[in-house]
Amino acid sequence: MTVSANLQSLSSHNAGGSAGSAQVDTTGGVTLSVDPVTSTTVPASDTTATTWTPTFATSGAQTIAETGTATALTVPGTSTVAVNLDGTKSGSNRFSAGNYQATVTLRCE
Repeated sequence: MTVSANLQSLSSHNAGGSAGSAQVDTTGGVTLSVDPVTSTTVPASDTTATTWTPTFATSGAQTIAETGTATALTVPGTSTVAVNLDGTKSGSNRFSAGNYQATVTLRCE
């Protein structure tokens, strides 16, 4: 993830950022989803709220446009999943310098 020029977005979508990746092999009939982010680590100087939004998209056996909503994988085969995360600040709040960490859980059930 990289930060935006105005320091209000920390995202894999920002210039220089990149999505996480997973390969899913399925016989079809499953649902792919991402859980809400519940665990983050931020610098002590970052005391304002951040809204974390995970999304995913797939290519391969089945193509799914980027979404944050649980979606059925109906086609058997191998799909590559791109997992993105966006952190946003509102109003005049900004991301502080330092290390940030968040965990996104991808589910195939």
